[in-house]
Amino acid sequence: MKVLVLGGSGYIGSRLCAALAASGWATPVNASARRAIPNIENRRVDTRNGESLAAALRGMDAVVNCVAGDAASIARGAVTLARAAQEAQCPRIVHLSSMSVYGSQEGLLPEVTPFDPTLGWYARAKCEAELHLAAFAQAGGSLVTLRPGCVWGAGSQLWVGRVGRWLRAGRLGDLGAAGDGWSNLVHVDDVCGAILSALHAPDAPGQVRTYNLAAPDSPRWNEYFVDLGVAIGATPVGRISKLQLRTDAWLAGPILKVAQTALARAGRAGYAVPEPISPGLVALWDRHLRMDSRLAERELELKWTCYGTGLRQSALWYLQRDGMPGSERRAAVAVPPA
Repeated sequence: MKVLVLGGSGYIGSRLCAALAASGWATPVNASARRAIPNIENRRVDTRNGESLAAALRGMDAVVNCVAGDAASIARGAVTLARAAQEAQCPRIVHLSSMSVYGSQEGLLPEVTPFDPTLGWYARAKCEAELHLAAFAQAGGSLVTLRPGCVWGAGSQLWVGRVGRWLRAGRLGDLGAAGDGWSNLVHVDDVCGAILSALHAPDAPGQVRTYNLAAPDSPRWNEYFVDLGVAIGATPVGRISKLQLRTDAWLAGPILKVAQTALARAGRAGYAVPEPISPGLVALWDRHLRMDSRLAERELELKWTCYGTGLRQSALWYLQRDGMPGSERRAAVAVPPA
């Protein structure tokens, strides 16, 4: 099976290309406008250009959509992908969506839960992308949509790197009631495993199969923040008051975001500016939304990476990036038993 991976140079995409190459039954092709991946076929593709995308899809047995970026890349790119796949006669799409399609809803949510696109541009774009790609299935294609929670593990800048830096700076810790929401963490290897299972399953023309992806042992945010803080030596892990958290997000956050944008436009993106904590993240950490992933576990036969293993891998990666000496690194990594 020859598989085109859109966004193959990103965090999930690069791990997926490696997993496909090691599968023994699939050949990955990295489709990216950013960078090539050594030892596999690479194609420069503009995912918002129909001709470019259709040309890359010709001869492919499947395409995996790992595209990130702005609203246009996500939503309008899905329209282009659906049309290009039909034109190129690529029979199968695996699309990475997001838990954000559930918006502000709470409780144990299965895949049949209605969309809630009210949380901002990202949620709207992800909802629109799913709707646009449904047209591919309606035209006879096979579509699997995966909705990961917060994808973590070694290499995760979003849920390990920046969280670790916030913990080290004393900006995160035990948030009290503000951190009692469910994390819905899912290991990057489990996301790749779900994609491989979806590709390896029998083709289902005209169907849309949708799966939530969140590990059943993923903790509440407070537990994760404290565990990661201890594991990377950001101790003592302090209690962060609601006032401190809100001040950081609503007052300092916009200022830091403007500074980041200005430096990037000036070609100085590498200059050190503290990363902003957004109001959206504060709301996420407080939200009692738990994704029901039993369907994926049953139909895709997923074997989840346990929380302790993921924490150990994540902490070691973080400490190696910081250049901590080996002896200190071994002493710092203290994680719950697997």
